[in-house]
Amino acid sequence: MYDSELYKSIRAEVDKIKIIDTHEHLNLPDKLAGTGKIDFGRLFMHYAACDLVSAGMRPEDMEKVRDPKSEWSTAEKWRAVKPFYEKTWNTGYCECLRIAIRDIYGIEDFRDDTIAELSSQMDGVERESWTRTVFDKAGIELAMFNGTAAPVYHTKRYPGLFLYDMCDDFSTFERMDEMQAVTELDITSLDGYLKVIDWYFDHFADEAVALKIGRAYDRTLSFEEVAREDAEKLFARLLNDPEMSKGEKKPLEDFIVHYCVRKCGEHDLVVKVHTGLQEGNGNYITSSRAALMMNLFMQYPETRFDIFHISWPYTEELINICKNFRNVYVDFCWAWIFNPPAARRYLSDMLETVPLNKIHGFGGDFVFVEGTYGHSVIARREIARVLAEKVAEGRFTEEFAVHAAQRMLRENPLENFRVRQKQLVYAERARRESV
Repeated sequence: MYDSELYKSIRAEVDKIKIIDTHEHLNLPDKLAGTGKIDFGRLFMHYAACDLVSAGMRPEDMEKVRDPKSEWSTAEKWRAVKPFYEKTWNTGYCECLRIAIRDIYGIEDFRDDTIAELSSQMDGVERESWTRTVFDKAGIELAMFNGTAAPVYHTKRYPGLFLYDMCDDFSTFERMDEMQAVTELDITSLDGYLKVIDWYFDHFADEAVALKIGRAYDRTLSFEEVAREDAEKLFARLLNDPEMSKGEKKPLEDFIVHYCVRKCGEHDLVVKVHTGLQEGNGNYITSSRAALMMNLFMQYPETRFDIFHISWPYTEELINICKNFRNVYVDFCWAWIFNPPAARRYLSDMLETVPLNKIHGFGGDFVFVEGTYGHSVIARREIARVLAEKVAEGRFTEEFAVHAAQRMLRENPLENFRVRQKQLVYAERARRESV
């Protein structure tokens, strides 16, 4: 298929598209510039490390490989990685890295005779401009940004690279002191906490592209409706007992998630939700099914939900949901590398099942930009293959196939997240604050 003239023709058009990337965790340029010496271990900060640990590598050894301040030398790191990289060479995560180092650094693979050169090149990049340089090489116009360990909302930085998500730290109750300091509002009751949430929405929802809910990592995505009086009692207990168990806090978390979802509807702000596969090793996959949120989809029809990671391995359920609910969209962020053939099959199904405007085709979802580059190459390759197959089968014309790619990789996220409108608000606020 990849050698056919049809595929090459469609791929050439797909490669021209300037991607709107729906999800990243990348270092901000000033943070990258402040990083110490960089070596190949940085490329195992995310994803591929999980495969190596799954293959048998000790997690504590992987931490030493990733740590830029590790006492291990680059050679020692490679000796620890090599036997497990060889066992995981076949995975999409590792292919993504090979594509990145091949195209960006001119190095074909991780080997004894390439690690030193790769590490030297990585350490020598112009760090302040590196993200933009790699984005340009990948054909990415801008990305939606969710910083790791970030505040609820970021300051106005790097508008040429990122538009920001609001982060759902509201339902964790872990940053109440910070929220009080930022808003200058006292939290002495549930009513006070809701006023703090209102403050964040009033100040930032017009500029943010979404509210990101990532709770599938530490609890189920089943958010039940809870009476306000019950939530008030639990909140009063929480203020006096911050060590309340997860089980005791769940109804209060559920109440806050419902409140935030309603606020998103009022502000026309998309709710992004982590579903499906979780990063790391040893997670509870059954907690992260998109179908667990059916009550939210039904109860808040004016709130739009962008369902991350195609809810894999529960993608069949998500296809059904997206077909039936006008307010639910599917997002392929991360999907093209954790299981490329499955993502390809599911896109093929969606293109004959789900309205085209509801498919968001790419989000790199990396903490280092080389990974985003490799992921984008795989995404374009596989999307072009699916579309070429549709044309070969007589289902699509070649013209429509190119149109579909343009919609999924660019026009849909532009429209559904109101990107141009957000950019104008962002720019105006930055102008006012610089005066």
